[in-house]
Amino acid sequence: MKILKHILIGFIITLFLAPLQSASKIAVTTKVSGKVSIEAAGKSGFSKLKAGTILTDGDRIKTGDDGFIVFIYIDDKSMIKVKEKTEIMVKGSRTTGSISKQINIAVGTLRAQVNKQRKGDFVVQSPTSVASVKGTDFWMITNPDVGDILIGLEGLVNLTNLLSGESTDIGAGMTCTSSTDGSIEASETNPDNIPTDPDSGGSVGTQIEIELEGPNGEIRTLLIDIQ
Repeated sequence: MKILKHILIGFIITLFLAPLQSASKIAVTTKVSGKVSIEAAGKSGFSKLKAGTILTDGDRIKTGDDGFIVFIYIDDKSMIKVKEKTEIMVKGSRTTGSISKQINIAVGTLRAQVNKQRKGDFVVQSPTSVASVKGTDFWMITNPDVGDILIGLEGLVNLTNLLSGESTDIGAGMTCTSSTDGSIEASETNPDNIPTDPDSGGSVGTQIEIELEGPNGEIRTLLIDIQ
């Protein structure tokens, strides 16, 4: 994998993000592998999703059997990693200096690495449950026929079952099952049940990494240091 360059000048990142500041533009894809498709908000039909794509409120994303995608919200670099066989809708509304964020997951597996939210919660919602966080790291596994499994890695997540209204807080090292019968059950996490992260080296630090496909199909990486 070839490194294109490190961009160390602060104003370059400003120029990169400047076109994203309209109300509906909320995130950018930084890594895409395998089969991943997008249905843009307000349009009909899915097309191939590439790294560097700007995501807007209401975009739908599907990953295939080998699909994987990473995207970050542009206000605070909160990172979402979406594994194979997953369907989500990316939602967000902009207020002054921040974005109120929501991921609707219909089926599949995602990891949310959420930086501390300045205004409003970060919400992940499935047909069965809603997870609300201020700043944390967790996996959510959704099966609409059975329910959800939430695995806390850092911080605290409040998980509410939408059928019964029952809720509980899940911290690091805990797993919560929210079922379609309305029940919620928390227990210590079995490490063997934590999903494998294909991008385990990724972080939400001061650097944005975007993988781009070259003219001959080769993968190149653009690293942008935020000053």
